[in-house]
Amino acid sequence: MTRVMICGSIEESDVDLLVREGVDAIGLITEVSQDISCNLSRDRARALMTRIPPLVSGVLIVTEERRDEICRMVDYIRPHAVQLHGLGGPSPDNLGRFKGQLGVKVIRTVHLHRDNGLTANGDDPVAYAAEYASAGVDAILLDSFGGGKVGATGRTVDFEMAFRICEAIRPCPLILAGGLSPSNVSEAIEKVRPYGVDAFSSVTNGGRLDAWKIRSFIQAVRRSDAAIYGAYTQLEPGGAERGENSVVRHTRNKGEE
Repeated sequence: MTRVMICGSIEESDVDLLVREGVDAIGLITEVSQDISCNLSRDRARALMTRIPPLVSGVLIVTEERRDEICRMVDYIRPHAVQLHGLGGPSPDNLGRFKGQLGVKVIRTVHLHRDNGLTANGDDPVAYAAEYASAGVDAILLDSFGGGKVGATGRTVDFEMAFRICEAIRPCPLILAGGLSPSNVSEAIEKVRPYGVDAFSSVTNGGRLDAWKIRSFIQAVRRSDAAIYGAYTQLEPGGAERGENSVVRHTRNKGEE
């Protein structure tokens, strides 16, 4: 099953909403260099992280590149994983020691130019991602880059390139981000077969998380999983408003009944 991470939480009610809708991970964007409505302070990120219940992962998303400062943020906020979303930061050679200092799982973002197929730093993305995977990073997140933005570009990455990266880093998981929405996430999953998908811009309305858009995105992911992997999960509209788990009904494949 494809894992789902949703970013953009600002208040405790946002975390509660995502948990009810059945996400696997909640990304907390914290003190990033980009101007974005859900950019949290450390205190706010810590408060929201404590709201995330067991069996749902809290991911701290940072563009900070100073290793000591990242360690201080992780120590204070106490996430389950940290996503290194900056253009620089620890090199593959230093990753092992840095992971030991952090004490949490590490996700490394690869920023991919849609136009030229290179990373934001001009590197070959397949080799770049493979180098981090070989160094022991816990997952690679592939995101689009453009206009000086390191995220929330609304642009998808090249799915063919994403598939090449996914194959090159196995068994390291690939999380696919960048402009994913209910209308294109099925195509993305079919063509890339990522471990997980990440959404933000497409599930917000006026800068705030939107329950219907979140539900539509997750439903599209589950339907894609059904077509590829066989299991079928039906999401019932309105489940969140009743306080129910969004995944409310499971049926077998045709021919298995």
